[in-house]
Amino acid sequence: MIDRVLAEAGTPQPPSLLRVLVGDHRTTVAQAGVAGPPVVLVHALGLDWRMWEPVITQVAVGRRVYAYDVRGHGSATEAPRPSTMTDLAADLLAVMDALGLDSAHIVGLSYGGGIVQTAATLAPERFESMTLIATTNVAFEAFESRARSIEQDGMAAQVAPSLTRWFTPDGLACNARGVRYARDCLLRGNPEHAAAAWRAFRTLDVQGKLAGFSAPTLVLAGERDVSTTPEVMSGITTGIAGAQYKEMPGTPHMPTLEQPQLVVNALDEFLPSDAVRAT
Repeated sequence: MIDRVLAEAGTPQPPSLLRVLVGDHRTTVAQAGVAGPPVVLVHALGLDWRMWEPVITQVAVGRRVYAYDVRGHGSATEAPRPSTMTDLAADLLAVMDALGLDSAHIVGLSYGGGIVQTAATLAPERFESMTLIATTNVAFEAFESRARSIEQDGMAAQVAPSLTRWFTPDGLACNARGVRYARDCLLRGNPEHAAAAWRAFRTLDVQGKLAGFSAPTLVLAGERDVSTTPEVMSGITTGIAGAQYKEMPGTPHMPTLEQPQLVVNALDEFLPSDAVRAT
């Protein structure tokens, strides 16, 4: 009944959720769409798969889109803590295995972009394409200080510095759903996992290693991203042969939570789809 009412109203059905085994732990995978090219979304540090909620159903038009909780986040907080980005890249490939995906179009944002790039150095044959959003290909010195701050000051102390990195002042002033969601994730975060995640991020080592990566690549930057700036993102582009660079106007570090339609538009233009387009 609910499905029929939603269909008649033209409202996309919410993602379905499934639990999958990923090596030494279980995690939740959200799926939107049932046919078309597979797309896997990898979220940012401190959040969970719901970071993609504002975009997932639109991206799933003509595609099968999957978003999962990275080790130590969301439903995967019972997992052993990661030590390196290689651990997290192995998890991504294990999620694909659990879903029966030999290859997919893989999208990562921030921490997720580091995971995706690491996986691309390990198993480039698993990639139909790669999209990197608001990320880096080198570790920042600040990663260790953030880990220490979590250990010394707790999660509540991370709210103000994190939200001001992630959103524009206007976005914070509106206190919309995306801001409230991000604040809640930070406050509920497990400090041991959060500190471990920042230290794993310190091991990111992909610069210069994707020059021969042959799958289509989109590098998607936010004009107002103060964390992984357009300069950082354009540097990633030059290191990957044939990569496309696109900049989203007025957009901060968490574009799916403040400017989701710009993300949808960019992905819809870049990713193949089985959807029938109007002529």
